[in-house]
Amino acid sequence: MRFRNIKEPFNSIRFNFTKLHDNEVMMYLKCEDNPITTDPLDRHLIAVNASPLERDHCLIIPAVNKCHPQVLNPVAIRLAVDIMLLVTDSDFHILFNSLLGQASVNHLHLHALYWPYDSDLINRCFEHLADVPDVYVIQPPMWLTSAFAFQLTKMEDYEKFKSNIFKCVNFLTDQNQAHNLFFTRAQPIRTDGPDRVEDRRRQLPLYVTCYVFPRQNIVGAKPPSNFNPAANELAGCLTSYTYRFFESAAEQAVVRIIEEEALLPTNVFQNLCCDLSDLYSNRPLGTSRESKTSLLDGLSSPEIDELRDTFESFNQPRSPSVRLKNPLNHTQSVDEQVVRFEIHSAD
Repeated sequence: MRFRNIKEPFNSIRFNFTKLHDNEVMMYLKCEDNPITTDPLDRHLIAVNASPLERDHCLIIPAVNKCHPQVLNPVAIRLAVDIMLLVTDSDFHILFNSLLGQASVNHLHLHALYWPYDSDLINRCFEHLADVPDVYVIQPPMWLTSAFAFQLTKMEDYEKFKSNIFKCVNFLTDQNQAHNLFFTRAQPIRTDGPDRVEDRRRQLPLYVTCYVFPRQNIVGAKPPSNFNPAANELAGCLTSYTYRFFESAAEQAVVRIIEEEALLPTNVFQNLCCDLSDLYSNRPLGTSRESKTSLLDGLSSPEIDELRDTFESFNQPRSPSVRLKNPLNHTQSVDEQVVRFEIHSAD
């Protein structure tokens, strides 16, 4: 379907989930001691997916009777977090695609599926978002695309975890910026040490983690390509829709498609980082941007030119396996330092 805006109103004429048949509804969701919503007539359900990526791929539909458009709200985030906490299998994931971010139905829903391959994103080193302790950032060349990360390490932070995610996606929605979300279980997020550390012995705890990918807006119909980078793909889990692509896919080609169709320009993502750090720190929006501008004002022309040359030197292929910070050494094998794309042939 063609969409023009992140907040396009719900359209009852187009396909929506009120048209589901009874035999397509797998279960209804309810919480006895802490109701999901205050309206007792709300129906939160899990339904079959007519176009599954994998076996058991289903849809989570919050308050289907309210006919919310495809915009994340606190109820949807709560359902995603609660279901992630209920399902302890590390192969279980919940995904969300906004309008202009590969969503095909404008009726609020999330995807739930078991994916038998780890995202290499969970092994990567992140940075703190400025002075915000509970929000993390990763950018190329450390990963395929830019992302914010949130992690629930103890139940005392349950409300704050949900609130932080909502603040992020609500801000992106207000900015009409497309986005994808990937919920998974991940080892504790690191902000120091090697660029990549894989817990092969499964000794580290796994926490419910949410990655938010701001991305280019895709206006109109989905572009024809071998694969469409959405939440699963931006997390490094590729889906192949043709055997030809499955047999011929190369990492550099995949990275190029993601750069062309999803990756935000560096300056756009940096502005989002500045504004979000202001939002989380209760500062007026624009404060951090002004601070960065004032720092540049104090530099001489040669210093600014040197900075520009430094940034331009990173204008290389953005594959994390090509652009690692640390050179290959004899204590690490090649497969410990490269990104492993898991390519799945869909039926």
